[in-house]
Amino acid sequence: MDRHPGYMLKCKGLFMQIFHRFMELLVYKDHSFAGDFRITKVIRYIAKNYSERLTVKSMASMVSLNPTYLGDLFQRTTGMSFNRYLAQVRIKNAEEMLLLGEYKVGDVAEACGFTDTSHLYKQFKQLKGFPPSQCLPRSFDL
Repeated sequence: MDRHPGYMLKCKGLFMQIFHRFMELLVYKDHSFAGDFRITKVIRYIAKNYSERLTVKSMASMVSLNPTYLGDLFQRTTGMSFNRYLAQVRIKNAEEMLLLGEYKVGDVAEACGFTDTSHLYKQFKQLKGFPPSQCLPRSFDL
């Protein structure tokens, strides 16, 4: 490690790429909807771009559907609304980032597509039942 100054940084970057791919595979595995290819396309897009500003209207445009129809189709296919599904994906990724212990809650909120930290706290508490700060690793005094 002493010979290569950027070794640790490269290792962390590689780990994060592997971890991200693993999380994508988990999302695809849990949500492969053979019933409608348009919903599958939207779900895959969400998995890769959850940190962006995503709306039913933008997704409907992507799959050439009316936004209302896409919302109804998404609800029937997944059992939840588009916004609820997006929030769950964001919270799942936020929780994983917090558990790594290398990010502050504010940084996680921005990286996962939340408008601000309070929005992350509200959504996290609503979906998980506890605040995101409980995911942060604690230092132990011996």
